[in-house]
Amino acid sequence: MIGYTYSQPRISSLALLLLQTTLSPVVFAAGFQINEISPSLQGDATAGAAAAYNDVSAMFINPATLSTLRENQGYLGGSEIFPHIRMSNANGVHTVNVPGVPPSDITAMVHGQTYEDNISPSAFIPDGYIGKRVNDKVVIGLGIIAPYGLKTAYSQNSVLRFASVYSSVKTIDINPSISYSINEHLAVGLGFQAQYLKAKFTNFNGPYTGIVPIDAFIAADYPTTLNGEGWGYGYNAGLLFMPDLKTRLGIGYRSQILEHLSGNGMQYTSPGPTVPAPSQNFLFNAQSAVFASMRTPQILTFSAARDIANWTLKASAQVNFWDCFDQLTINMPGAFATNSTIQSQWKNTWFGAVGAEYRATPTWTVRGGIAYDETPTTAFRDARIPDSDRVWVNIGATYALNKNTSIDAAYAHIFTQDQMVNVSQASGSSATSTVPLEVNQIYANYKGSADVVALALRYCF
Repeated sequence: MIGYTYSQPRISSLALLLLQTTLSPVVFAAGFQINEISPSLQGDATAGAAAAYNDVSAMFINPATLSTLRENQGYLGGSEIFPHIRMSNANGVHTVNVPGVPPSDITAMVHGQTYEDNISPSAFIPDGYIGKRVNDKVVIGLGIIAPYGLKTAYSQNSVLRFASVYSSVKTIDINPSISYSINEHLAVGLGFQAQYLKAKFTNFNGPYTGIVPIDAFIAADYPTTLNGEGWGYGYNAGLLFMPDLKTRLGIGYRSQILEHLSGNGMQYTSPGPTVPAPSQNFLFNAQSAVFASMRTPQILTFSAARDIANWTLKASAQVNFWDCFDQLTINMPGAFATNSTIQSQWKNTWFGAVGAEYRATPTWTVRGGIAYDETPTTAFRDARIPDSDRVWVNIGATYALNKNTSIDAAYAHIFTQDQMVNVSQASGSSATSTVPLEVNQIYANYKGSADVVALALRYCF
């Protein structure tokens, strides 16, 4: 047992929708990852998380850290994210390519709102953990976490409405784990992950001329809506090495998870109600089943922690293997466009954090940290992914109510680099044409930041 003696779209555009909305900046970690998995770890920007001591919530980063629990623990927390992403100077050009002989197209500058004060509503992220020591060698644990998610909202009158209106992704990850202490210096851990994902995306589709009297007869009244949900499965593993009682080195690994999504969609390309699918007419409002798959990345975390008197110095380096997000394919068997493949070509990224913890009194512990987080987006950044590099500045504290109960609190301010979106999106194809059914050319400037407030209760028994 290590350290036990230590005292301290339109449906044809659903692929594009799914890809782009799951990459919203509301989570304020690069890509669509959520770092708010534990208020205690957030206090020092997750520095040293894979080498944590006596903290059941670190099991999600490295299940081997369960070996350091001095007693059984239950942990229940939550984080409220207050993002502020301002969009300005936006414009868009929308093209619909109508299949036929000869083919034709309708292209127009999109009129509407060019400024949004905030496209990212606030979001609540819960987390819960329990760890039980079986004997001096074995500790088991269970975590329930929301590791990915987003929520973004544009006005239905936005000039970017053919690219995005509303996006919501919610996940629940159920993570049972076990750790085994090989000797007093080395422990290993292994966990299983069952991850549920639920999504809703909307945007406008269909013909648009920019001429109000004409659009009153041919333009869709409602945005296309996609609802999907599904499960994916993976694992996490880790090592914790403690060369002496004051030094800990940890490695944590989370596997890639393939999510299979299924649901229903309502495609609006013209005024009027929806009709049962399939239909061979492009300009129709249809209801259709939707099937897609997406991958969440492998994550490898290296951490170190060193106790010096009442201080603990911490550091972490993390590699996020976003190259699994090279493309996304979605099948719509009841829609006119039965298949879409969207290229994303994301790159792998680094996350780094340093922090410190100070045990000021027997009842008070304070901590702080800073982190740098790379974005995986490159040339494919667009209106749903105004993602950029960011810097985290975090502080936190623990107050011990008694020998069994303590409260963790944390605050973070996240600085994001200003970003610009300037991209042409092509989506949708049909069995009768290889030309994209819709093309959106969009431009916008984004400026943002976020504040995160977190609170948790820990009970030892």
